Amino acid sequence: MGGVGIRSRSSLWWKYLKEVWASEGWGRSFEDGIKWKVGDGKDISFWEFNWLGCDALKRVFPRLFSISSAKEAMVAELGSWINGVWVWQLPWQRFFFDWEKPLEDQLFQILLEVRLVPGEVDSWVWKVGGLQTFLVNFAYIYVRKDREVVSSPAFSRLWRCKAIPSAVLTTWRMLENKLATRVNLERREVSVENSLCCMCGKEEESYRHLFFDCSFAWHV
Repeated sequence: MGGVGIRSRSSLWWKYLKEVWASEGWGRSFEDGIKWKVGDGKDISFWEFNWLGCDALKRVFPRLFSISSAKEAMVAELGSWINGVWVWQLPWQRFFFDWEKPLEDQLFQILLEVRLVPGEVDSWVWKVGGLQTFLVNFAYIYVRKDREVVSSPAFSRLWRCKAIPSAVLTTWRMLENKLATRVNLERREVSVENSLCCMCGKEEESYRHLFFDCSFAWHV
């Protein structure tokens, strides 16, 4: 049961951290800073994730991806253990044309380097600052590497709490004043009708007003 919880939270963190990374303009790709450490393959999307270090396989082999009959499969679903050896079993929608067969051969050459580890959960490893296991508070430090990083007990408790990832990240963005409130949008020169709160219409819509002062929000 614990394993299921870890896997579920890991995939949610991946989704929300990538969204925050992109929305804040911190770099070309969140995946530039991390790499996958392959375990049993149950948490890694075979075609969608950049888990081999060369880019997502659907972009490296777009033709093969187009004829795959398991586009959403995890790594662990595309093979089986036979006499202690992992054997890849990729399903296709049809037989290959002659010119497509070399593409499959190239893919399998890459897959020969993969070593799955039964019973070990897939994990993320930082590429920066020496290889170490990915932790969310390390992500916070990394994405703020161009700023002064201040250790705060509040942030430490926030990253360790058991709330759903979207709630934790929303709280973090509130504490950092990074929410898309009308006040912040005006500061970024984004066109808004006015800076008044969209719920009560009485005061400027700052994060402090929304979460602590708005009379309408207090009744939600």
